[in-house]
Amino acid sequence: MRVELHVTAGSEKGRTFELYGADSFLIGRSGRAHLVLDPSADRFISRAHCLIDVRPPRCLLTDLDSTNGTYVNGERVHQVDLSDGDEVRIGRTTIRVAVAPEAVDGLARIECVSCGRDVTGEVLGRPGGTAPGIPYTCVACRHQPPAPTAHPLERTVRLQFQCADCNRDLGAFADVDGLAAELPEALYLCPGCTARARQQPIDPSELGEFTLVVELGRGGMGIVYKAIHRPTRRVCAVKQILPMAARDERARRTFEREITVQSAVRHPHLVRVLGSGQHGSSCFFAVEYMAGGDAGRLVDDVYRGPVPPALAGRVLVQALTGLEALHAHGFVHRDLKPGNILLSRLRPIEAVVAKITDYGLAKSFEEAGNSLFDYTRAGESAGSMMFMPPEQLLEYRFVKPTADVYALGVTLYYLLTAVFPVDYPTPAQLLAHRSAGRRVRNPIEVILDEQAVPVLERNPTLPARLAAVVDRAVQKDLARRVGTAAEFREELAAALAFEGLA
Repeated sequence: MRVELHVTAGSEKGRTFELYGADSFLIGRSGRAHLVLDPSADRFISRAHCLIDVRPPRCLLTDLDSTNGTYVNGERVHQVDLSDGDEVRIGRTTIRVAVAPEAVDGLARIECVSCGRDVTGEVLGRPGGTAPGIPYTCVACRHQPPAPTAHPLERTVRLQFQCADCNRDLGAFADVDGLAAELPEALYLCPGCTARARQQPIDPSELGEFTLVVELGRGGMGIVYKAIHRPTRRVCAVKQILPMAARDERARRTFEREITVQSAVRHPHLVRVLGSGQHGSSCFFAVEYMAGGDAGRLVDDVYRGPVPPALAGRVLVQALTGLEALHAHGFVHRDLKPGNILLSRLRPIEAVVAKITDYGLAKSFEEAGNSLFDYTRAGESAGSMMFMPPEQLLEYRFVKPTADVYALGVTLYYLLTAVFPVDYPTPAQLLAHRSAGRRVRNPIEVILDEQAVPVLERNPTLPARLAAVVDRAVQKDLARRVGTAAEFREELAAALAFEGLA
């Protein structure tokens, strides 16, 4: 898919911009914008005025809460799909949109998200191909050897496996699939306790080999359940993709391909896929169940504020270890945040195990074809954007592993301070502001223009060496930011050990 933007009026008249495949294009007076409009020539332009976001087959324009508005074909809009021939007016600037017909299989060009190489031929020649807007990793990057881990998997199985509720011995079941040694944090539940754990009837009551116990959450594309794998009695999390999302044949093929890819990346600090299948017209997959919930709970519910440095550091060191394995396999997560780091338990600190989740199927499947910025009106999602570095907003097609390193840096900063590195409301504060009718700066403008506040200004009790590591990890300038997950992990581990927090 090719989109051409022809500037037909205003200070930049005569310029043309071309967008190929999945891409983003920012317009405003910020020096970071792709089309920078001079405020001296046009005083009606905001710093981050609007975004044109291409996710084949869609081309979506979003006004970024600009003061004077964005107009499409004469009508003021917040968000609208652009079509061939549309006219966009921003202050005194007018842009004519030209959308070229889609190429074979709906994609003009596909690039590897890890190395940036053109892999269009490789993708179109594979069974199932890929789907619009879904990141693709080339064969060469996927076949890179994984990084060595500090915790190699061992085939040493516990002698006893007990029901988490009644302590009944389940040793005869737990290792039926041969995975017990690789899932040391797993819980098990006997049939009687499974029946008592159901809070209300669930339809369907079973998905393949999994008995559904309770609904954990749902979204527009699927439902997540706490479930029991009947052969092993292992507690799992099962996500069912709703029938309306599974009707699209390309999405179904992508589902199957991403399950295979995600299952291939195995590491003690990555949430493991345990199975998948089909129920009627919908699909489902199962992953490890992490009883501690996500790391965001530490700030919101457990400590109701900053997390002790020893625990925050332990969580991040483990998450960085898992991230090293992801990057070694050619993946860039793109959506790391406290909500995507799951914990085996909350206490004691020395027993907490952290694992990265949502690194394959779920994220790619649910965001396929959608705008990255569809969710900026919701407090929780706008807050999630605070974990993205500027280059992820400005160079969508070329996001590198350094974006994930930044995201985990912001995650550590948030755990240690309970606020973001820049002055922006937390999700709860943001919703309160909007409910009261108070205007809040668009998160994109803040991400692009605001530098991180030194972490010691947020939490003066932090050890100096730990603070220095955190501050380096959240630099928006790539040249000043820590370069790799391994480097970040080593610096963080050294600081924790030096301060007696390891």
